[in-house]
Amino acid sequence: MKKITIILALIIVSALFAGIVSADPDYREVAQGNAAFVYEDIKVPTDSSSLIQYSDGQNPQTKNIISGKEGKFQLTKEVVNGMYGVYYYDGTPGANTYIYIWYPEISLKAELTTGKDGISTAGDSIDGKSINKNTNVTFKIGSPKVAPALGNASAQLIFTTPAGGKTNEFGGYNFNNTTLTSVETVIPNSTAPGKDAEAGTWTVQAQYKTPPFNDYAEKSNAVTFNVQSTSLILTAAKDSVVRSNPFVVTIQGDSLAYYLIYLDGASESDINPTLQPLQDGWQYNDYDYVGGAIFKTDASGKRNVQYNTIAETEDKTYTIKVVAMKQEDDEWIPDFAEYDTTKVKVEKGAVTISATGDGSYFIGAEIKLTGTNTDSSDVYLFITGPNLATNGLALKTVGGTNEPAKDNTQPVSVKTDNTWEYKWNTENCGLDTGAYTIYATSILTNGKSSEKDTAKTGETAAKLSDAEYATVSVNLKTPFIFAAPSGTVIAKGDKVYIRGTAEGDPSKLQLYIFGPNKFVYDSITVEDDGSYEKKIDIGSDWASNQYYVVIEHPMYNNKIDVQVDDPQDPTELFIYNVDGYSIQSSFIVAGPGKLQGANAADALTKMIDSPNIDDKYTKLTFTVSEPWIKLVNPGDKAVGMKFTLSGTTNLAVDDQILVDVTSSSFSAVDKTQSSPTSGVSRTTKVVAGEGGDNTWSVEIDTTNWNLDEYTIKVSGIEVDISTSTTFNVVEKLPDTPTPTATGATAVPTGTTATATATPATPGFGAFVALAGLGAVALLVLRRN
Repeated sequence: MKKITIILALIIVSALFAGIVSADPDYREVAQGNAAFVYEDIKVPTDSSSLIQYSDGQNPQTKNIISGKEGKFQLTKEVVNGMYGVYYYDGTPGANTYIYIWYPEISLKAELTTGKDGISTAGDSIDGKSINKNTNVTFKIGSPKVAPALGNASAQLIFTTPAGGKTNEFGGYNFNNTTLTSVETVIPNSTAPGKDAEAGTWTVQAQYKTPPFNDYAEKSNAVTFNVQSTSLILTAAKDSVVRSNPFVVTIQGDSLAYYLIYLDGASESDINPTLQPLQDGWQYNDYDYVGGAIFKTDASGKRNVQYNTIAETEDKTYTIKVVAMKQEDDEWIPDFAEYDTTKVKVEKGAVTISATGDGSYFIGAEIKLTGTNTDSSDVYLFITGPNLATNGLALKTVGGTNEPAKDNTQPVSVKTDNTWEYKWNTENCGLDTGAYTIYATSILTNGKSSEKDTAKTGETAAKLSDAEYATVSVNLKTPFIFAAPSGTVIAKGDKVYIRGTAEGDPSKLQLYIFGPNKFVYDSITVEDDGSYEKKIDIGSDWASNQYYVVIEHPMYNNKIDVQVDDPQDPTELFIYNVDGYSIQSSFIVAGPGKLQGANAADALTKMIDSPNIDDKYTKLTFTVSEPWIKLVNPGDKAVGMKFTLSGTTNLAVDDQILVDVTSSSFSAVDKTQSSPTSGVSRTTKVVAGEGGDNTWSVEIDTTNWNLDEYTIKVSGIEVDISTSTTFNVVEKLPDTPTPTATGATAVPTGTTATATATPATPGFGAFVALAGLGAVALLVLRRN
């Protein structure tokens, strides 16, 4: 049984082998120098067993070898392996022993039929585009190698319908067999999809009909196009648009065709959208129709048309109509049988305005106005308020020519993101304090009037209701200045701080100090929050007396109007008249003829009170006296007690005071014993007292102190002044001691002048009275 099975198997194998050997395929003979193709079986002029391709035609290093038998070769894709070009069939390079091997490429073009004799012109491809059902298309099949070599090759076009079906038919013509006559064969049967063609996306490819390429060669590139359901469509990119912005409508019709587009039903008396000049496809304007012009579509039958609007464009719905053009008696005329329409609504935009801050501003400050405007490319600003022009004043010219709102020639430009910004500097606005309203309008208006008027430019300023607008309220107020000294009685060699607030954002303040044979002229820097602080060092050479301080605020013009002859060494103060040249008033502050103390301060404040300048001032006084420190004697203390040393002083708050407590006696201690701690040295700060004198204090701990007499010395660290006293540390207190006060200088309290500070005080007569009070204080000081 096994032998029978083996015999049968050998018979089957032998039969198969015999079949292969006996097979004799039809080999195409390829003459010397001609072309062969992948997928073909060929016969070369000799009985060669190999086809050899050399890398450069001469180098014996081969690039590809194809094996055969008796000059016959099967050119499979795997054998050729992508190596195309010259092959030698006698094994060595020779002038008459070669053929070409190529791949059977095929390509396809689909173009609009626009050229002579119904043939398309180059470049008008429909690939990726849309065509109408009546758009003629020409197909071109590219066969760069096969058609010239074979002479009888043919191809077919295979169309894929929008539904996914396959067909050779398109536009009523069957493209199932086209003879390829050259490198690029133009199929003469130009055709349109036809009215019954399925609307949607079509794809077409070319395929060889000639064996063996029909079964093995790849199809051509795919050309995809869209067939529209109707022949003429007009669409709008937007259903509505805010005026001052453009809108675009799109014509989709026949390729390279002419169409009339216009605003259907629009009146020439209205302010209508207008065509963007010289846009692509524009041929000429047709003035028989409002907003009308002739446009030519591109190869795909499409053309975008842009209309522009302005701030004055009528806000309503516009109907845009497109009509096909036809030739009649050598003239192009509208064919109203073929048209389409679309609608676009032009809407009013909106304007907004806001002011930074809380709405209340000091005159002289900068007010930042911001907002949006979707209605136009400019914003016009005007202001209304107490006793201003009835319809308002142009904001940019307030304080200048005081032009009415209708004559505003300086609008604020709107940015591309529809925002706008304007910084209004009220320094020279020419307005008094009060409540005002600022208007922002989309077009030039006659202020807030309900009537139109002619502007100085000759244009018509619209009534307010014809514009888009918004308002914001601002309250302008007068800046003020306040000041106070860190102390009213200042010790020689110490310092005093002048602190206060100056509103209105001044760049600087001016400081004046008047005293006996003393004049200080300096500037003060103001912080962003309006606060300021000025440190004044009271030298030990300052006389004990009363000093008068005036601080000047530059106010609206941000300019110190009181002038000096020499800022480095001033001797005279003065102010100019309105003309800016002649001097209105002046007085001497140093040298012969000078005014002193309260009289000089009074003259300065009267000068600042002049109606010719806008500056304001505040005033204050302080008294300079000899430094002193008082110390309250603590009395005897039992060893181990804790107590507080304290006293008063006229040194400034935060001044440092050194307190030394030392043993009054000296005793030797054995070197083997530790010396017990006795005495202490501490620093402390001066603090403000409840009365007119400042205070100081320090805590003392007598634990482990020796029984002894101790000296207390209290000294100023920044000011050269001290006082001292003694007390005892005893084992036990017999009774409670009565504290006594000691001091280097006894100065009665309650005799110094208090500081005054007012936002604006006309005149400085109080300084004269304060001068008399200061003289009394000095007499008391001298008697003590």
